[in-house]
Amino acid sequence: MATHQFDHLSLVVSDAELSLQGLTRSIQVGSVDMQQGALYARDLSGALSVLGLDTAASLVEDVARQLTLGQPSVLDVAQGLLPNVASALKDIQLGQILEPDAQLKVFGPWASRLQVLVSRDTASLSSFEAVAPKSAQAQLLGQGDPGFKAMRMKGLSLIQNARIVNQRDDERTVVQMDALLSELQDWTLRVGQVPLSQLFPMSAQAMQEVWLDSSLLDLLDPLRELGAQAGSIQAQSRSLTIYMDWLGLNLSNDEFQKLGQCMAAVAGHVKRLADGYRLVFPCSLSRMRMTPYVQNGVRYAVGAGQFIQFDPHADGSGFAGVLTLCSGLVNQTLQVERVLPAQNMNIFAVPPDIPKPEGVSGVALDAMGEIYYCLSMT
Repeated sequence: MATHQFDHLSLVVSDAELSLQGLTRSIQVGSVDMQQGALYARDLSGALSVLGLDTAASLVEDVARQLTLGQPSVLDVAQGLLPNVASALKDIQLGQILEPDAQLKVFGPWASRLQVLVSRDTASLSSFEAVAPKSAQAQLLGQGDPGFKAMRMKGLSLIQNARIVNQRDDERTVVQMDALLSELQDWTLRVGQVPLSQLFPMSAQAMQEVWLDSSLLDLLDPLRELGAQAGSIQAQSRSLTIYMDWLGLNLSNDEFQKLGQCMAAVAGHVKRLADGYRLVFPCSLSRMRMTPYVQNGVRYAVGAGQFIQFDPHADGSGFAGVLTLCSGLVNQTLQVERVLPAQNMNIFAVPPDIPKPEGVSGVALDAMGEIYYCLSMT
């Protein structure tokens, strides 16, 4: 089993290195090869997630999205980021995998730089609050609404790019088409979302371009009182997942439990930091970044808000490794037979015509229409 596991990891690392080389070449060419670079970046992101480098995988996925959208400002960030990815791959070859906190320390600054660029490149959405429901959600968007226009133009642009790709006759067309359509789904999700800053207006500058469903904002309302104790609050959104740090506070045990319950209600988790707390949760419960895995021959998927890490080096006959999950404050470990690349998926209730195993709360649908069960961890 150990030899088989080593061979599997070696193959995934090899695939990651090839994708990394292709992405590096595309970035060196510049904006003329951004679409090809996006394909390499998505392949690299998938390999990194299988290797347990989910923080890096999420960041590279966001780079892929910006390349797909044709944002040239992402090239400099990608060029500086890739040596860190190469170093992480070398560590894996030596049998070393960065813990989640160590990954965040290495890749966190690059995520911040990318967030700044995304905010600048989406300046046309500066009036995006117009997309949010108005007057107690009673009014419809007008055609003159600037937020509506921005979303409409982005959708039209993505569909046009998909049509252009559809005219090509090469083996990568299907992959590129899927990337464009996935991006369109993600942008469609933002219609009607509200800014997280509504919860913490005093920290609005530290959470620009962080949006979520209004139903989630309602569930997060208990955070207002708890977060008011923080010296500072910062938030970022990456791959449909929100990362929010509360610094400069020390909650009581009852308050900490209340925070955990709130995070569990929105498919997220909370972790203690040296000087505060980190909250991780999806921007929507209808579409989120998911990590698919196979356990006892059954396909499952867990959201990024509850995913902690995957250890592919864990021993165990017949298993690929161990998944560590967390809902609110409650940790859970699973021995799994296989972990697949993370991707953004739509979430649905379990259809009445398929079996519903005990403990399943819904199903996730991938790009190929395959169904994955979602465990209820609340």
